[in-house]
Amino acid sequence: MHFCILFAKAINQIYANGVFNVAGLLRVFGIFFFLLVIGGCNVINVLKLRSANDDVVPTWSATGDHFPIKTDYIGEKVFIYGSINGVEGFKFLVDTGASFTILYDTPKVKSLGLQKGYELGLAGWGDEDKSLGHQISMRSFSFGDLKVEQFQGAFIQMSETPYFASPDELIYDGVVGHDLMRHFIWTFDYQAKQVIVANVPFAPKKSTQALPFDTFMSKISVEAKFDFGNGHVIDHDVIIDNGSRHYFKLSSAYPESNDVELPTQVTAADFGLSGKAEHQRITLPSITLGDIKLNKVRTNIIEHDDEDEMWVIGNGIFNQFVTTVDYQTETLYLTPYEGHEFQSRYNLMGLEVRKLLSGNYIVRYVMPDLPAKHAGLKAGDIIAQVNGVEAKNISKDQWLTMSNTPASYEICLASSQCVRLQSEHIEGYSR
Repeated sequence: MHFCILFAKAINQIYANGVFNVAGLLRVFGIFFFLLVIGGCNVINVLKLRSANDDVVPTWSATGDHFPIKTDYIGEKVFIYGSINGVEGFKFLVDTGASFTILYDTPKVKSLGLQKGYELGLAGWGDEDKSLGHQISMRSFSFGDLKVEQFQGAFIQMSETPYFASPDELIYDGVVGHDLMRHFIWTFDYQAKQVIVANVPFAPKKSTQALPFDTFMSKISVEAKFDFGNGHVIDHDVIIDNGSRHYFKLSSAYPESNDVELPTQVTAADFGLSGKAEHQRITLPSITLGDIKLNKVRTNIIEHDDEDEMWVIGNGIFNQFVTTVDYQTETLYLTPYEGHEFQSRYNLMGLEVRKLLSGNYIVRYVMPDLPAKHAGLKAGDIIAQVNGVEAKNISKDQWLTMSNTPASYEICLASSQCVRLQSEHIEGYSR
């Protein structure tokens, strides 16, 4: 079992049933001591940075109680633009799953000359080693009419981590996490390609679903109902991670430990700060959030030995609603789009790709037994054209739609080689 989860459960046991529990307190100290032994200074440093901005009070200069931030949606991920130390034009991924703000080693960030502080071993999705980072301090950090001063974050040589195969994948400058987001109310409108930040509680519509969330270790979570089929239905808390492009991630230990028979599985891979994580993908019959039932949810089964960890809902779901994260009232609001019905998108081509600075796509992973593999494509290939359209003119959202659509595709590489593949639905998975 992951020791952070053990630590969390032990803390909950201190006040089991509202009564102070000495055994629970001793358990907390024991696990914390073990974390220090195995992690040393790194555990201390990460915890230190998580609380480094606790006393920072943002400045709100807008005349009203809300304003739109310059926004860019790439595929399922949302980015906002801000400034550091008075320099404008930095692009940040918005990530409710990130504990603190992270800067990457883009030319624009490196030109700031920020001084590196204590070391940080930063881990994320993946089966490889952690990525080494350092603490940094910013004199000012702002997005539109909100600003913080003397703000701390992490700096990481992202181009040298397993997350990227090429420095040309660095198309944004970092990540905005819980340390800044926790002060405000954030509304994400995928269809309008807009992010609005407010400093007063959200006023929901009649059609809006309100879901109270809990906050622990800079992560927010809600209760949801999961239907695994064959009468196996469970209520479980799930982490809200809008920095993830996926729909639902689940620990492989849960179906293994509970004799859950999984439907048709497809092998895929994702990449995080800890490198590549090969996993299985399935379609779950349904997930229910409050009164909202989502049918046929694409699900990533992540290899893990703790059945209670790795329950994560990502932006593949949240982008199908106007989603508001209200940190002041600790409520997640989901407002359905009129006339829209939830639908998962699938990778029927079998290509996991990333957009490059050039506008081309780099192949990061080729899924076995799918058309791209049979066509001879491989990781590292640079895609320059699809069906005669230059890759720079194909947005990530358009790519995802193509990948989800059974059809014939001619894919031409930067090397001038062209291949043709025919994608089809996968029974028991995409239909």
